[in-house]
Amino acid sequence: MISQDLLDILRCPLDPSNTRLRMKDDQLECERCELRFQIKDGFPILVVEEAILPAGCESVGQLPCQGGEAKKPANV
Repeated sequence: MISQDLLDILRCPLDPSNTRLRMKDDQLECERCELRFQIKDGFPILVVEEAILPAGCESVGQLPCQGGEAKKPANV
């Protein structure tokens, strides 16, 4: 488990000046692009190449913070 103090300072490595991470299903998730980072032995693995892409995204380049299109709402 990640402490709230650590969670308060962690940022997504793709956009560290703006984007915070949140806990979701035992993983850390970027609040902006929903890229998910695993936690192993209590340590967050903030390596982009090991992260889990959000549904509908085939590469890191498609993420909004990398110049890709933002995810569209499912009801549109």
